[in-house]
Formats: sequence, structure tokens, C-alpha cells
Amino acid sequence: MQDRSPEITCERREGVALITLNRPEARNPLSLTLADSLLALLDELEADDRVSVVVLTGAGSVFCSGAQLGEVVSLEGIDSEVQFRNIRGFSKIVQRIRDLDLPVIAALNGPAVGGGAALALACDMALGTDKATYFFAFGRVGAGANDMGCAYLLPKLVGAARARHWLFTGATVSADEAHKAGLLLDVVPSNQLVDRALEIAQSVMVASPRRAAAVTKLAINRAEDTDLQTCLSYEVYLQTFLFTRDEHKDRLKKLLTRLGSG
Repeated sequence: MQDRSPEITCERREGVALITLNRPEARNPLSLTLADSLLALLDELEADDRVSVVVLTGAGSVFCSGAQLGEVVSLEGIDSEVQFRNIRGFSKIVQRIRDLDLPVIAALNGPAVGGGAALALACDMALGTDKATYFFAFGRVGAGANDMGCAYLLPKLVGAARARHWLFTGATVSADEAHKAGLLLDVVPSNQLVDRALEIAQSVMVASPRRAAAVTKLAINRAEDTDLQTCLSYEVYLQTFLFTRDEHKDRLKKLLTRLGSG
């Protein structure tokens, strides 16, 4: 099943939603309409119990080229209140991905530029082709590298020193370097990218029921900003909740049956 606006497609495949940024002729920019459509789509997928994991990729040779030039940023200038609302809309995408019950896997088919890099960083996991790059290009338009959570997310993923270097210098990080730094789980041939992302998505679904995966994601994200004692106390409540659910009882029964038969 495939749906959505022309600049985003969404195909549901056996519990996985494959979202594709679909303006390859324009290098898949972050437009104002895309922000609204993507937020609405994420809400829709979270409410769909048939979907357990999201894969996000781009059509063509670029994952996402960042802000739509002439629309989000313009030589003529944009009223500051309008500009604030526009930029906040893109920040809401990052927050929505982080808050989403569903794990999100970024499949970088090519460069992730500026806000496109931030979009990839916001996802729970990422893999890419050898053409994938993270280009922290904010300075080339006179902007700070603090867009869409970059200054928050990147140091947590690669360490403060490396993040400072990349952000201050507007670095282009190759797929190989990103893999070594821990940004990419794997680097695969272009024709295997989506299949590999879907394979990881399927492994998530095999490993955990939908709600259990959501709780794991929530706990990981909370743990980044809390002390150990708070994290442990929070996990007790989350785990106690999961132990009351039918998915836990069903899986526990199957496990005990296998152990008993062995």
C-alpha cells in the first residue's frame, strides 16, 4: 500500500512503513509543505497498530539537501515571526521522531546536508551506501550549526570533541568515517540499502512486541539526560507495566515451553 503527497511516499511492508522523500529532481529538500506532511504521517503511523518500525530514505541520489532555498531561507528576507514559525516546524519533526513510539531507521542513499543531516541524526539508527555523507553545511549560508538539534544530538553520538570539530568546520563526513564514528551501523551497496534497512526493521519486530520496543526507545532517550538512579527508578515502572501485557505472557509461555521441551 502506497500513499501520501507527491513529495513524500509511504509504503507499508509487513509491519514496516517505508517513507521516501520524493523530490529527487530538487535533491529532496526540507520544504514547508514537507514538514507538515511528515508530521501528519508520523502521527498516522503511530496510530496504526499494524506498523511497528519506520524506515526513512530518499529518492534519487540525495537523502535530503536541507532547507528549501528561496522558501525557508531567502535573499529578500522573511518576516522574523514567520521565519520563527517555519524553523520551529522543522524542530518539531526532530522532536516527533524522538517521541514516536516506533523505532525509526534512516537509510541514507546519498548526502544528508544541513537540516538533512539533522534529520538523519534524529533517527534511532542509520545505515548508508558508500555515497552517503553528513554535510554540516550551515555556515555556508551564514547560519549556526545548531539547527534541528544538531548541537544536542551529534555530541551524544560521536563525542563532544569530534562533534565540535565537525560543526565548527562545516565538515563533510564520508560514509566510511561516519561508520567508524558510530553514526552508521553499516555501509552497503546502493541496490541493497532498502532491503538491509527492512531486514533490520524485521529483526526489531522479531526481538520485541511493538509496545516493548516503544518502551525501550523511551528509556534510551530518557537515559541520555538523567542520572543512573532516576533512570533505574523510571525503568522499574516501565518494566512493571510491560509485565502486565499479553505480549509478555505469550512470549514467556513460548520460551518456557521451548525450555521445557529441550
